[in-house]
Amino acid sequence: MQVAPCKKESLFSARTPQNYNLSIKPFPKKLTAKDRFNQKFPHLNTDYYTQITKNLLSTLYPKSCPDCKVPLSKEFSTRENVIRCPKCNYLESRTPNTPLEHLKLPLWVFSYLLIESIELFPLGLSASAICRKLSVSKNTGTLLKRRLQIFCSDLIPLIKDEMVKDLKKAWKGNKLPESGDLKPFIEGLPVVHTDTLALFSASQRANGYRKRFKHKGQTASIYLTDSVAEQRGKYQIGTLCHTIAIKGGPVILSSVPDQKQKSLQPLFDFLPTDVPLFSDEGLPWMERYNVNFRSVNHSARAVDSKRNVCGKNRWSKDGIHSQVAEGNQRTIKYSFIASYSYIRPENSILYLNEYSALKGLRVYGLERLIGKKKLGNLRNVGSGYRFNSKSGRITQKPINLLKKKQDLLYQLPTTFTRIHSDHSKSRKRIQKKYRFIFDENRLFPLKQAHIDYLNFMESGSRRRRQREKFYNSIAYSIWNQMSFESDYNLLQHDFNELTSHKPMFRIIQRWAKLGITHVKQIGKNKFERKQFLIKKLIPELPDVLYTLDRKQFENNDDFSEGIEIEFENPTFGGKIKYGINKKRRIQLLGKCNDKQEED
Repeated sequence: MQVAPCKKESLFSARTPQNYNLSIKPFPKKLTAKDRFNQKFPHLNTDYYTQITKNLLSTLYPKSCPDCKVPLSKEFSTRENVIRCPKCNYLESRTPNTPLEHLKLPLWVFSYLLIESIELFPLGLSASAICRKLSVSKNTGTLLKRRLQIFCSDLIPLIKDEMVKDLKKAWKGNKLPESGDLKPFIEGLPVVHTDTLALFSASQRANGYRKRFKHKGQTASIYLTDSVAEQRGKYQIGTLCHTIAIKGGPVILSSVPDQKQKSLQPLFDFLPTDVPLFSDEGLPWMERYNVNFRSVNHSARAVDSKRNVCGKNRWSKDGIHSQVAEGNQRTIKYSFIASYSYIRPENSILYLNEYSALKGLRVYGLERLIGKKKLGNLRNVGSGYRFNSKSGRITQKPINLLKKKQDLLYQLPTTFTRIHSDHSKSRKRIQKKYRFIFDENRLFPLKQAHIDYLNFMESGSRRRRQREKFYNSIAYSIWNQMSFESDYNLLQHDFNELTSHKPMFRIIQRWAKLGITHVKQIGKNKFERKQFLIKKLIPELPDVLYTLDRKQFENNDDFSEGIEIEFENPTFGGKIKYGINKKRRIQLLGKCNDKQEED
């Protein structure tokens, strides 16, 4: 009896040919999303750019096996983002804790954009240009731009290290002469130049057609008036850029809110001590911290005022100039306007760091700058994935590359953080009668002391503020009894209400150090009771701090600088009616006899 064939077997035999031809090609492999993306760029050597990206990640952000304690160097043939241990085959991704965290595009994209940015420098590669080059969406192009900017920001410390090495090697602690032509001393050597630039300024139309009475200088072009700022909800619309540059070398750019000492001084901390630093007269306080600091007066007047108003040496004098920084600023301003048209102030640090890093790569090269150095993990991205119990699948958190990189975001000041908008701090303004006094260069320490007093009286301790009021009351009582014509003897006009003369001595010591008065200490010897002759040097007395804080007290800081000490010759024996003794008379007669012999 013949068995009937199975229904499934009959269907299989009907579909499958009886003559098996092994030469038939199998079905083509299904392309992945990255493969379809790579097909758009047949003109690019994607393998070359992929290898560059892998080298950058392995050098700057290395991965190691937690068990074997060896670097992960073994690659995965079908997964370019995965790297494994050569001993135990431990797997880990290349991109976590790097600027390429959660990168869904192929790895070659990052190095391709980096090389394009270096070749396009000084012009910037905008997010719109990235979208056109890679045919990606606006959000993807902006995110790729942020990845590139974070990577460039990590190179800034390496560029500063190379700058410091070059400066130390060239100068070796040498000092410049205090006067004369400096060209022979700085020829062929790196000199640091600094200046400040208003990168994106606002016109009067952007300020609601209102003039800025409360702002002066470059800050007038980056801030809005208080009333306009409250209406629009933003206060700063421009970017103030500080430049530190070396001729033919790198440039370090920083975004600053103003040009005050507390904003600019921390930017020079990485430079070696007493390195030659040239600037305009916008940094008068730098002379106290750097003996090799020199400045040029851009407002110098001509000697012959009938023919010219401005002097020909107002840009460069005795080899001192800031043209290196100004030349870089011209390139920066033109390239930013041509590339971006406008950038928001809160993103200014990212854009300025990108420019500085690309300039450093052009100067030093990638091999010298990176070499065997390693950067710490950024750890600037969220935890990545989480399990959703409802849907039963893994969902991705939103990418936030700057979550733990808040130092790369510029904190915008508000109207309440600005001094002029807070009426309780209006006393910090220097009074008009003191401004003309502080214009003199020799009285710059007095100006700083007055500003320190105003700041202290706003935020200092209550007990010390009471002591300052007590000292200032004594200071004004002494000041009102002094004059320009004659000297004032402090001990002849005694203050009976005081239990001690120490406050008066502290006051005149402070005056002598700041150049407020001329103080002369007189007496027969140093053990005798001190007497002081005081004479005014300025018409008005500004408020300054007279008490010592804890640090000054522990260091035994003395204010006795600037006091002239004069001791009279001691006299021995009785005096006659002419007021001299026998020994003094012999000395005078001896001098007279010597003159007669010479004649």
